[in-house]
Amino acid sequence: MPTQIIRIAALLSGLAVLPALAQDLPGFTYAEACRIDGTSAILRMVYQGSECETTDALEPRVELDGTGAMVVIATETTAHVCTMQIVPNYVTKTIGIAPDTSELDITLLDPQFEAQGQETVAVGIDGFDCSAKGETF
Repeated sequence: MPTQIIRIAALLSGLAVLPALAQDLPGFTYAEACRIDGTSAILRMVYQGSECETTDALEPRVELDGTGAMVVIATETTAHVCTMQIVPNYVTKTIGIAPDTSELDITLLDPQFEAQGQETVAVGIDGFDCSAKGETF
């Protein structure tokens, strides 16, 4: 009997950890940001999501904070009926940043506005990778 109580207590304490684990958001398959001029950067990323999601028509929300910036990118559903297939989704956005911004804290929202991914990337210096100036990769 005491062994069963110990097992139940261990199970319940293990379940109590699950909400905390759910708060850890995955990063992206790929993410980079590079400055294209004094107040703009191109943000490119790939995340794993539904084939019926897009960020194309939505502008990212950017909040400047010292040398960093918080960037929130929302997704929207492109179809009412969709398969559950997970595919790589490619995102390219040009965003406004301050001249001294060196880091972006990116959060991706799903179509229900729940956070589905988060990652921090350094803002690279203008260079070859920025030559596309907002075109998809």
